Amino acid sequence: MALLCDIGNSFAHFYDGVRSWREPHNRLELYRRERVCYINVKTALEEELRTFEGWTDLEPFMEIETDYRGLGADRKALCLAVEDGVVVDAGSAVTVDLMEKGRHKGGFIYPGITKMRECYGTISPILKGEMVPVRAQRLPQRTDEAVSYGILIPLVKAIESLGSPIYVTGGDGRLLADLITDGMYDGLLIFKGLEKVKERVC
Repeated sequence: MALLCDIGNSFAHFYDGVRSWREPHNRLELYRRERVCYINVKTALEEELRTFEGWTDLEPFMEIETDYRGLGADRKALCLAVEDGVVVDAGSAVTVDLMEKGRHKGGFIYPGITKMRECYGTISPILKGEMVPVRAQRLPQRTDEAVSYGILIPLVKAIESLGSPIYVTGGDGRLLADLITDGMYDGLLIFKGLEKVKERVC
């Protein structure tokens, strides 16, 4: 049975049908002789991946009805997992896409939560720090809360404006899902989309 692999900008995420795990890009060589069905958004790896004989790139086989130009393979895979609803991937960037009756209606891209947090630290050392819990209904009373609120709440409001249900995934997905009304976190969402393509190809 072939492994599924989602190669992102920061890590490669694998799924064997039971469990998922991630690897740094420099460890992909260890899987060279495995059967792997993958997508890749890290363009610097494309040439190397073509030398992995048992690896099949699923992107050419991913079909989704949309007018959007330049929809990445990772976003396509996520959208293929959802017939109706809002799809949120909170990773290196936050991508938000709307699906209606299997058709992609459009979406937007927001800076990643971690990157946004780092950006505040370049403004002033006082603004450096970790994300802390916030709620839209309560205005912050401390600087660390104010920064977290400023990053998260406008994004949450923009996501909720697209309707529901809302499916959330990605490294910072749990943080967002906890703030979104009826937000549902699913760490395997991208693999559910890839599985549909794999059934036809691998």
